[in-house]
Amino acid sequence: MKNLDELNIKKRLQELFIEMNKPIVKADESETDEIFTDLQKSLFHYINNYNDILYSNNDNSKMDEIRSIYTLHALNHVFKTRDKILKNSEKIKHLQEKGEDIPDIRDQGFTRPKVLILLPYKNTALDIMEKMIKISGSKQVENKKRLHKEFKLSSDEDSDMSDKPEDYKKIFRGNIDDCFRVGIKFTRKSMRFFADFYQSDIIVASPLGIRMIIGAEGEKKRDYDFLSSIELLIIDQCQDLLMQNWDHLLHILNYMHLIPKATHDTDFSRIKNWYLDSKAKYLCQNLIFTEYLTPELNSLFNTHFKNISGKIKIRHQYYGTINDVIIPVQQTYHRIATKSIKQADDDRFNFFIYKVLPNIQKSVILQMHTAIYVPSYFDFIRIRNYMDDNDYSYHILSEYTEPADISRARSDFYHGRVRYILMTERFQYFRRYRIRGIQNIIFYGLPDHANFFSEMLNNLAPPKGEEGSDVSCTVLYTKYDRLKLERVVGFNRVQKLCNSMKSDTFMIA
Repeated sequence: MKNLDELNIKKRLQELFIEMNKPIVKADESETDEIFTDLQKSLFHYINNYNDILYSNNDNSKMDEIRSIYTLHALNHVFKTRDKILKNSEKIKHLQEKGEDIPDIRDQGFTRPKVLILLPYKNTALDIMEKMIKISGSKQVENKKRLHKEFKLSSDEDSDMSDKPEDYKKIFRGNIDDCFRVGIKFTRKSMRFFADFYQSDIIVASPLGIRMIIGAEGEKKRDYDFLSSIELLIIDQCQDLLMQNWDHLLHILNYMHLIPKATHDTDFSRIKNWYLDSKAKYLCQNLIFTEYLTPELNSLFNTHFKNISGKIKIRHQYYGTINDVIIPVQQTYHRIATKSIKQADDDRFNFFIYKVLPNIQKSVILQMHTAIYVPSYFDFIRIRNYMDDNDYSYHILSEYTEPADISRARSDFYHGRVRYILMTERFQYFRRYRIRGIQNIIFYGLPDHANFFSEMLNNLAPPKGEEGSDVSCTVLYTKYDRLKLERVVGFNRVQKLCNSMKSDTFMIA
């Protein structure tokens, strides 16, 4: 693709986008006269056709390419919509001056905002808004200083992450505040940040930021009319949103495309018929970007999004992070029989307390320096209560554990003053400490972030003076954990582990 005119991109965006995208194209080693990289070219075809997209790719290095094209698409949609409205307004004014009849012109929604971009942290939001500044061609940018003041961190505020993995540094670089919302208004020559939502064309926000405005049933001060006419919804970094409160996102979706409670200076004679008929959800494009698929994302894509232009799901095969484990570890996988997803949690818990824990208690080796890794906080609470009731010697590490308690837990566990450490996936996601002294690890469930699995196994430490074969790993899973399992063991093994009729226990060394 060497001409953006063919894609109906507005003239004011073309040269500036090409200039901004040049370094990305060169880094991709594409032909120098190409506008897009190969990935951008294949994705933009569907984006520009207004198809819904659920895109998953665990390659973080590709996200800048993707954000560049969805920013271009968002601006192009806004400018085309605004230009059409302004052109029709001029036409109506001209006809009124002539005293001629005005035809039926339907070119607006109930409210002005047309694009909603949901992101987990301010750092990514700033990246997107800076791309908008570069591409938009606006000669005047209002409130830019305020934007940088609220979304950037000074060098002395930046935390030291020299001992953290690369993926952690990318997620938690800069400002990681998860409560923000910015309305962006465009005119022909300027753009304004922090505009009133009802004067904005694009809203960039976190789910928490929007949820605080929407409020809850029964609250007096709440507002959600600005979501009534969204035509393009972009949700990025879903893997990070899942580590926050997913209910905030679902709450927002439930309040989109509703008939407004107030008029907001709407010209009802120009509202598109599908808004009046409450059919707006069928003409809204939804773009979802994530590192991996989960049942929550599949449910979101299959049940909430109704775009009549069609939808496409793009996923990649996984070779398994098990291949990244560099120390010899005997891994035992237990497939737990369960009749339904409703019973799965109880079946897993019963298997754990009646089969796994008793085996650990019988072994002199296993009952010391054992970590129990629990992805779900609800399961974590259930196991914690059970261990409390049965007087287990253990410490907990969760996302809510205070730094002083974390230090004490790590020290006591390493020196053998407690036998077990009970930890959540969110603790690893937000803190990313290396827990020393783990000789045996039990995955009550596999982590959503598959790289956490290999990371934990590579941290296993055999007793001093003994070989690596004295460390062990036990994994519990059900048939409903297939997506997680594939990311860990790879697509070649997952079929056997989920469907084999010969055994429910599998050993991998």
